[in-house]
Amino acid sequence: MIFCRFCGTKEIQFRKSGKFGCTHCAQIFDFPKPNQKTKIPENLIQTLESFVKENSETLTLLSLRTRITRNLKSSLFPFYDPLMEKSKQLLVENRMDGSIYPKESEKDLDSIEHGERKSGFYLGSEDHIRWESISAGWGRDPLDARQIPKEKLTLFRFFFQKNHWATLPGLGFISSCPTNLGRGRRDSILLGLPPGIFLEFFSILQTLVKFGIEFAPSTDHRFRNIGKDRVLVVKISWKNSILVQKRQFYKILSLLGSY
Repeated sequence: MIFCRFCGTKEIQFRKSGKFGCTHCAQIFDFPKPNQKTKIPENLIQTLESFVKENSETLTLLSLRTRITRNLKSSLFPFYDPLMEKSKQLLVENRMDGSIYPKESEKDLDSIEHGERKSGFYLGSEDHIRWESISAGWGRDPLDARQIPKEKLTLFRFFFQKNHWATLPGLGFISSCPTNLGRGRRDSILLGLPPGIFLEFFSILQTLVKFGIEFAPSTDHRFRNIGKDRVLVVKISWKNSILVQKRQFYKILSLLGSY
């Protein structure tokens, strides 16, 4: 029987929960490794661009969300121990405790007005610390160093201080979920599409799956009324994008009138 001798997680537990119990689980259990493809061929970008231009008046960008997750170094993961107080102390020591959200307010990020942005830390959820930012309508990348204030640059540096976090050579930051290994970052948008075009749109997005783009109808609100129109709300996301990927991802978003 395969099990992690550091935290005791058995393979059957890992397969059932889909979560690591500690850093060492990532060295013991077999799982799909992060996608290493970095560049989307220009012909696929052009196909998407043509579709968006043809349907620009019917596509509605609802929100942009960025999520970064981290687990504490040399610690059991929240599957066994949420370490709420230890996580909070780390934020206090780095003067970031003013942005902690109570766990019960986690859904508040979804209830914001157009043009508004909310961000903050959540503790002891799937990972020890999660920072999340959401903009209603279009908002620029919240971690773009060319335009963000000094306190956000401090936040960025905090998340890349490896002495705080669970890491492994060759894998990067270790999240509780195997699909978040690497940078522990996920960017996503919610996009409203009229029912008549979403099948063609899904067909185009399907060609981008092997480059790390995921898409599906949003489980929270599959359909939504926007004005007089009924639209399908689609979630498009990209995990752990490196610089080249991120630029292409935001190039795709810019086709929707971002910048």
